Amino acid sequence: MDPAISVIMPCHDRAHDLQRVLESYDRQTAGDGFEVIAVDDCSRDATPHVLSRYRPRRYTLRIVRLEENVGPGRARNAAIPLARAPLTAFVGDDILPHRDFIRWHLEAHRHYPERSAAILGHTRWPEDMPVNTLMAHIDGPGAQQFSYYYFESGRTYDYRHFYTSNVSLKTEFLRSLDHWFDPDLHLAAFEDVELGFRLAERGMTIRYIKAPLAYHYHYYTIWSFAVRQRRAGLMGCALANKRPQLRGLFEEELGRMERYRLEANGVHFPALADWLEAETLRLASRYEWLSHPMLDNLYLETLRYFYEKGWIEAHFADDPQPQRVHTGHARLSLAPLLASFLDHAGPWPFSEGYGRWLRRQCRALSAAR
Repeated sequence: MDPAISVIMPCHDRAHDLQRVLESYDRQTAGDGFEVIAVDDCSRDATPHVLSRYRPRRYTLRIVRLEENVGPGRARNAAIPLARAPLTAFVGDDILPHRDFIRWHLEAHRHYPERSAAILGHTRWPEDMPVNTLMAHIDGPGAQQFSYYYFESGRTYDYRHFYTSNVSLKTEFLRSLDHWFDPDLHLAAFEDVELGFRLAERGMTIRYIKAPLAYHYHYYTIWSFAVRQRRAGLMGCALANKRPQLRGLFEEELGRMERYRLEANGVHFPALADWLEAETLRLASRYEWLSHPMLDNLYLETLRYFYEKGWIEAHFADDPQPQRVHTGHARLSLAPLLASFLDHAGPWPFSEGYGRWLRRQCRALSAAR
């Protein structure tokens, strides 16, 4: 008998979590049969071994091995033609489903049987993983990762929220497109937005239903999430260049690019951007387990900076002096951010003398032209 839902899961170098993710599908309460299609995106760790030796009891596990690392979008593309169920769900290898995950996705589609209806479930941090202030921010008011903080269960949301950590749709509707995830968006950012846009052009509606719950086992620090934001900026610029009809999403970023180009003619020291970045990350990291009323703004502006850094790398790829643009960007964004935070931070989490010196430097950089 064919499965009721095909769960597509790209896998890359997460063998340490993969076993319990596979086991969690064996604990599902759904009476309907389902399959998991795991695509090993040329992992260098024990992922192939974990997948090949696991023997599911409650579902069918199908494994695809890619011989080169192509990114999550193309990995999902390899699985879509293999799906045998009328419904397809997208998850990650760091996503552990609640025991009712499959049952609630199936139930939601029974309630919303329209061909173009997609169901977005809820993804949250697990209770057995410590959540620092950075993680609370990116899934909270900052919404740099998910926007659930602002969602209401039962309502519909646009294509920007086609989150491939926990979303399902009708397989036939998905396959009505002539291609799926864009291979040019090879990093884990905006490839789902681009596909969501093309599905929305065909009439897709995304209905958020909180009940299909999944836990996101991916610990972040300000350092690691800054890397993620830079990659998102690279892909955001690539998407804006590839799909002019989506450039309206990026009006703010495009406007800032011209501002940073002009700022490149100002004060320039080759190592200034690196120094400001390091000082900002060090400061933010000292607050990852401390509360502070200005912390959300510090995170917001720091993460915006690294997102824009990726944009600058892509947007000015052919510029003869890209480092000057980076310097202008850092001086314009990070120097006033640090100065303002240090003005109002109260007791600093480092020596008072160093704090005063850093504040003076940032004030001077903010005023320089």
